[in-house]
Amino acid sequence: MPRLSVVIVPRNQIRRRVGELAAEITEAFGNRGLTIVGVLDGALVFLADLIRRLPMRLELLTVGVRSYRGRDGTAGEIEFRHRLRTDLAGQHVLIVDDILDTGATLSAALEETMSHEPASCRTCVLLRKKRGRGGSSLAGAVDFVGFDIPDVFVVGYGLDFDGRYRNLPDIVALQQVGGQPR
Repeated sequence: MPRLSVVIVPRNQIRRRVGELAAEITEAFGNRGLTIVGVLDGALVFLADLIRRLPMRLELLTVGVRSYRGRDGTAGEIEFRHRLRTDLAGQHVLIVDDILDTGATLSAALEETMSHEPASCRTCVLLRKKRGRGGSSLAGAVDFVGFDIPDVFVVGYGLDFDGRYRNLPDIVALQQVGGQPR
């Protein structure tokens, strides 16, 4: 079982930044209705806190997309556990995800959403990893970003390692051994 290493983003900073993100999103979308597409399971805690701070009329939908499985902490093939089953034509959509790492999960959610022909589609992530070469091509294209973090494996506030640690109130790095969380 991996050990927790250091707090990367403490809960009080998360709380404050979620409020700031809500204000930025409200300014961007105004009084228009908004459809939120949450990427489960990782974005669940962030999503719940964020939507409670959005004043506009909104509809909440989810997609189940994952790339990390098992104990090695590396990304694999994208897998949809469930897809959107609604018409988004003419709607303004905000995709909310937990972390932009390789960009594979957010790209899949974006492609799935765009296939439903919304009027507009923007993206929001709580965390964006600072990566060198091989980083996500979406890194600069995300519309709303909570925090830029170092390229370490993190858990807490909805993010997990092998299904564990989602309940931690802070974003915490896992101790690294040989480049893998442990």
